[in-house]
Amino acid sequence: MSTIKLNSLHCAKLQDSISEDEIEVRINGVKAAGPFGVHKNETVQLGGISKTFTGSVNVQLVEIDANSADDNLGLHTVGASPVKNNTLEFKAAAKAFYTLNYSVD
Repeated sequence: MSTIKLNSLHCAKLQDSISEDEIEVRINGVKAAGPFGVHKNETVQLGGISKTFTGSVNVQLVEIDANSADDNLGLHTVGASPVKNNTLEFKAAAKAFYTLNYSVD
């Protein structure tokens, strides 16, 4: 069994054109953190939120929209091999660009 730890989330480019994005982190389709109000060039410390898994785990970022469908910012599969301070890039949506720092034990 492995454990993924979510360390921080950084916004390089917003999905919304006004003010901030409301970002939710999902692990295997289940909300793990958020939603967080995130501004451009802001880093949100996630404090090592952890989830145990076997084999691999899917990590997804979603921008929550109150007035329309939520925006999928990307989905990555993370394996069970130990890593420290690795980074995933999320840029599946037209405008947004986020990075998520994580570790696997």
